Amino acid sequence: MGRLFAWAAVLLGAGALGIALFAPLEGQALRTVWIAGFGAAAMWIAWMAPSRYRRAGVRVSWAVPLAMVLGGLAIGVAIYAFIVIFAASGGVELPAPSYWLAPTAPAPGVPT
Repeated sequence: MGRLFAWAAVLLGAGALGIALFAPLEGQALRTVWIAGFGAAAMWIAWMAPSRYRRAGVRVSWAVPLAMVLGGLAIGVAIYAFIVIFAASGGVELPAPSYWLAPTAPAPGVPT
């Protein structure tokens, strides 16, 4: 079971980090909460693995700390994306990919 938890956490952490970096958030801050939740789930599942490894009498897999790092990075990126979206709502532009921010509508009467 320890190996299952470790590798499931790695996959969940890698997926959460991939979504955090490449998902089109479009200015919706709630999407960052979901990303942070998946990162936290990856860390939680990884945290369940070491006790099962110890109970089996084997050394803890390197996948456990990798999953913790991936989950932590996903949470960090989600927090930064939330800050970017929140700051953009107040008119402050922080460096971020354009797909994190809400799409800007063209001015009325101006052809695009």
